[in-house]
Amino acid sequence: MNSRSQAATYRPSPLLPSTPVGRQLQWLCEVSLRLPIPESELRAHTSLPTLGLPAGLHVESFRAQPREAERRAFAVVRDAVGDRHHVILRTDAAGRIRSLRFTPVPGSWAQLSDQIAGLAPRASLLAAEIDRSGQVLPVHGVEPGVARPIGAAAVLYVIGALAHAVGQERMRWDEPLAVRDVWKSDLRSPIGALPDGAMLSLRRYADDAIFSGDASAIDHLVGRLGRGAVEAQQVRFQHAQIGANLPFLTTREASQLKMHPRVSEEYLATDGPRARLEYLRDVVAHLPRPTEWPDEPRFTDSVEWFASPADVVRAFAGLLAQADEQPVLGAVLGQQGTASLALDAGRWPVGWSKGGVEPGVVTENFLARTQDGRTFAVSLMVSDPDRPLDVDATRAVLRASAAGAFALLAA
Repeated sequence: MNSRSQAATYRPSPLLPSTPVGRQLQWLCEVSLRLPIPESELRAHTSLPTLGLPAGLHVESFRAQPREAERRAFAVVRDAVGDRHHVILRTDAAGRIRSLRFTPVPGSWAQLSDQIAGLAPRASLLAAEIDRSGQVLPVHGVEPGVARPIGAAAVLYVIGALAHAVGQERMRWDEPLAVRDVWKSDLRSPIGALPDGAMLSLRRYADDAIFSGDASAIDHLVGRLGRGAVEAQQVRFQHAQIGANLPFLTTREASQLKMHPRVSEEYLATDGPRARLEYLRDVVAHLPRPTEWPDEPRFTDSVEWFASPADVVRAFAGLLAQADEQPVLGAVLGQQGTASLALDAGRWPVGWSKGGVEPGVVTENFLARTQDGRTFAVSLMVSDPDRPLDVDATRAVLRASAAGAFALLAA
């Protein structure tokens, strides 16, 4: 069959919207039937030197990035030989393809394990079902009980502590809280950039903490709750190694310690959680707020928040029980949902996600519920204490792996 007759067989996918990213993905599928792409046509659609397209693509599922639906999207596509690929597509202001990633979606647990193991020296995962009673039923894991650094994913315990306080009627989701300089971690973040005294609801802080990992939003919640409330929530969520997170650091404290290696060493040399808490109050609290962050891993095995994939899945199970009583919590956790996995929203109507990224650390964690009410969770963690990871490439592989995991779980 020549390229002209191949092109004639293409039928536009009804899954794709008439947006810049939707139109470009439609074109990618159409042009994959008549490779190679003429140079003039390629230049009309992208400034990238090449696209590396598999042949014969068709779309299985498509999801736009929340708050960026015009310019960023995710898809799962199948090629001419039947292999599945996870796609991340971004367009520029002119609607041309700015970046494009195709990552293989593993079709077996063995392929998934190998894919994760190749990312970093330290890798863990757990794929599990959470039954209607809240029990975690493991299906597949790689060192699922080994604690790893989790970065901003630690906010799951903060949000759980907030929901617990709301459930006890000690706080309200719509309760106002003033922005305070002492709780600002990063002045460039949406919350950090606000003037002191600006009044926001606890729901707004929670939204920003989950959606973008706003460090200042997280620290405002920890400040309102109290450090001890977050530490207690780890017990309620059955964290297996709570001592690794005592005292529970604010994001500002973690940044201050990582930017001052000598101070970190003194902090780590103190005798136990009580002495460390005193050191945070007496020394770290007086350090200037960080204005820059290291490009290389620093103290990822010591000045951090830690959890295993099993811990995170148990936290999801606990949050799920809380969300049954507080629909607001489900809305907070579901802001991005499983869009980055391109799970079919019809088959998977409920989705939560929270990742964590810093030099040498990438984790992606997801919960999704099927149309018939079965709930699954996938937690993937990779880290390298010696070298920074390629964040975009690593997240792409983790997301493709998670997409494969949910397909395997549902099957």
